[in-house]
Amino acid sequence: MVTMKDIAQKCGVSVSTVSRVLSGNDLISPDTSRLVMEAAEEMGYMPDMTARTLKTNRSDMIGIVYDMKLTHPFFSGVIDAIRTRAEEAGFDVLLLSRVKHGGRMGYTEMALSRRMDGIIVVYARVENENVRKLMNGSIPVVSVDVYDGKTSVVFSDYREGTRQLTEYAVSLGHRRVALIHGEMGYATKERLAGFREVMAAHGLEVPPEMIRAGVFNHPEECAAETEKLLALPEAPTCILMPDDYSAINALRILRERGISAPGDFSCAGYSGILPSLTFGPQLTTFRQNTKAIGRTAVELLLETIQEGPGKLREVTVRGQLIPGETVADLRA
Repeated sequence: MVTMKDIAQKCGVSVSTVSRVLSGNDLISPDTSRLVMEAAEEMGYMPDMTARTLKTNRSDMIGIVYDMKLTHPFFSGVIDAIRTRAEEAGFDVLLLSRVKHGGRMGYTEMALSRRMDGIIVVYARVENENVRKLMNGSIPVVSVDVYDGKTSVVFSDYREGTRQLTEYAVSLGHRRVALIHGEMGYATKERLAGFREVMAAHGLEVPPEMIRAGVFNHPEECAAETEKLLALPEAPTCILMPDDYSAINALRILRERGISAPGDFSCAGYSGILPSLTFGPQLTTFRQNTKAIGRTAVELLLETIQEGPGKLREVTVRGQLIPGETVADLRA
């Protein structure tokens, strides 16, 4: 490994001069700074991050707690936005792997061992002991869609998104609207609330059988629940699906069984992932602003790192209704 001493010998200057140049000290002459920087690049110098961390008590590293497959379209978009904004701010990003039994460290121990400056919890169960310990610890933490009252948090506006989708369906003449939701949690509770608010505002009844429990990102389950809804004596004319991935693949499954949208029934997804915008017919959906969610999470974390613990903040990020082509106009 190339050291500052090697660079000093090549340039004919002191080690302290090399150190000042590499740390950005502007008191060194431009000619000497250029000589040192060119030599460092030519020799392949890499800074000793461990020594730097010990000296400054900062690692310039942010950890991400994410306990799900990276293929999830919403969360992968949020993580990509976090990585981009963190790198702009001069931070490296490390994804903390799932904690398993057998002696492996928990999230807090992993973060402390690497002297991380902060953590963003993108997806994890708040009742998990390791997650609770992390949120109650001394390391700055910001969460996404995970509310525990002890950290700043960024929410996607699920209630407003579902309100807009439901309002859109009703505005096109749909009076029997059903909702298939995913596992119970913050997002599902907010979506249910938004759905019920709009239906009540229009004086529309929601029989219990019109709300079905499904599974996020599980098209087979979504297709099965859709068929059960369509078999009801008073079948819904429009079904709000749990997410776009479930919706577009459930529609494929149903099409193979002779059931199509918007011909046989209307439907809408949720999240606004790219395939839903190119699928034919284009899926009606609500696009979540993953870029704004990820960048906002980093901004809140940077504030906490720089200013220390303070007033907790809750930021709700709104998205955009995509009308698409899968909700039929029944007004005629």
